[in-house]
Amino acid sequence: MKRFLPLLLLPLLGAAPAAPTAPPAPLTRHLTLRIDGKNVPTDTLSSRFFLSEDRALRLNIVRADDPDGQGLNVIIDRFPIKVDTYKFQEILSGRNRDASYRYNAISAYSKSCSDNPGQVVITGVNAERHWLRGTYRCQVCEVGRGARRFTLEGEFEFPVEKE
Repeated sequence: MKRFLPLLLLPLLGAAPAAPTAPPAPLTRHLTLRIDGKNVPTDTLSSRFFLSEDRALRLNIVRADDPDGQGLNVIIDRFPIKVDTYKFQEILSGRNRDASYRYNAISAYSKSCSDNPGQVVITGVNAERHWLRGTYRCQVCEVGRGARRFTLEGEFEFPVEKE
């Protein structure tokens, strides 16, 4: 009888309630901005990532100290919504990939630089929840006097809205 006791307990194991499946963990908005290596706080409520009907992805990264300003805008035309690297040098191929930055009196554009290396690296796509994860890096040159060059870079895990 002792030999069969474990066999008698098998139905009880199957009757145990299954662990409830937890809903997917909420994604948190993560967005950083560094200008020439200096951390600049971002406004994650005012910042937006947009995908238009014609598949143009626009990253709009707004500074926390200027929530009504334009901040940094990066455009990637014909974005295929997949993990990949999108370089700004491809502007010459007919694709619209550029960056612009505005803060107070500063207006700077990637197209104003003779050499405008820049890229957006998408490291994760959650199509169901409309989220992207990745990094960005670009150089923009100030328009007008001074003609300073700025390097803007950061990381993101952020929702994408339809434009």
